[in-house]
Amino acid sequence: MGGAHEFQTIIGAATELRDRPESRFLFIGRGPQELHIAQTTMERGLVNLVLKPYQPRAIFAHSLVSADVHLVSLRPALEGLVVPSKFYGIAAAGRPTLFVGDTDGQIGALVREVECGFCVREGNVTALVAAIMKLRNNPELHERMKHNARRIFEERFDKPVAIETWRHLLAHVAGENISV
Repeated sequence: MGGAHEFQTIIGAATELRDRPESRFLFIGRGPQELHIAQTTMERGLVNLVLKPYQPRAIFAHSLVSADVHLVSLRPALEGLVVPSKFYGIAAAGRPTLFVGDTDGQIGALVREVECGFCVREGNVTALVAAIMKLRNNPELHERMKHNARRIFEERFDKPVAIETWRHLLAHVAGENISV
């Protein structure tokens, strides 16, 4: 719940969906915005928004697969300076991403390119709620986006792929000619 992340849109969606018991928001972790999020949740009576502390590393994968969809946010002013790394764990878990931020930024463009979720602009609560409901009401779309998320992880971000990418980059920087 760091300063780089935008939460007002997400809290707005939780507020809109407060009477839908199937729509729950779970935030795991800590950060400078945690107190504000907790206070807003309490003030609005959002029983559908739950805050939990960091979970033990041993159960991290379980928390990634326990959700039907994941939220990722980044303040547009920080695009190019910060990359929300949580996207990669979400893709590894094969879950769709709802990205709130610069829809043309790095994560927004990737989510749209591979069709592994939806992107909404900061402050567009209506679009975020619509994306949540679209995934909720369309199991085939949800499954396709899950598959696309896992596929992009395996093709571009899995450890062997990342190591090979780094190997090529380091060889290039060192001035070595390497063959593929």
